[in-house]
Amino acid sequence: MKFALCTTLLFAAAAFASEMPFPHPENGSIRLTEKDSPYILEQGVVVSSSDTLYVEPGVTVLMGEYAKLTLRGSIHILGTEAKPVVFRSADSSGSWNGLHLVSTNRPFEIKNFVVQNAFRNTVFRSRGIFENVNFVNNYYGLWVDDVPEVFLARCDFVRNRFALSIRAGKVISADTKISENVYGLYLEAGGDYNGDISAIKGNLESDVRKEADEMAGAGKRVSRSIWQRIETGF
Repeated sequence: MKFALCTTLLFAAAAFASEMPFPHPENGSIRLTEKDSPYILEQGVVVSSSDTLYVEPGVTVLMGEYAKLTLRGSIHILGTEAKPVVFRSADSSGSWNGLHLVSTNRPFEIKNFVVQNAFRNTVFRSRGIFENVNFVNNYYGLWVDDVPEVFLARCDFVRNRFALSIRAGKVISADTKISENVYGLYLEAGGDYNGDISAIKGNLESDVRKEADEMAGAGKRVSRSIWQRIETGF
């Protein structure tokens, strides 16, 4: 029994040793390169407003249970269709905190990117573009709050609990699909979605929900049993 446990721990240690630790800023920038990939992030990291994050095509970042990446500076996550950038849980059965964009001064640029297994990915008081981004198996695929404009171009939201939530902000969408989630689009007070609503379909509980309808007593509130099922299932 002790031998089996020691062997398991040794294999786990060897696996993490093969990953590159998430780097610290150097001369005002953090650059993630394909040759050093995969990277491992095990704790919360804040990229300050004076720093720039560059991520090359083909980079994978593996996230520990307590990983949280808060980005306040310039953000350039630039994968290609052949070599997307991937942020996902280090443990395929686990989750991590999420990606949080709080870049108020400069627009962010995220292209050909996959984000998986996060609790919540947020954009707060920022503007920028997600192009060909796949939000997969997150609790909140993307939460947009108090933003001037966020663009979604050719994005996919699949197998999230809550795919896209918009609060006090505007999302402009083109060729973006929201399907096979528990909930598709949720519009809170002040939320505006400018895109093809017909591309939001095939979600388990609802495709489009509006807080205004719920507050008006339209009988569309989420039942307690559904909330319990969602919480225990994640």
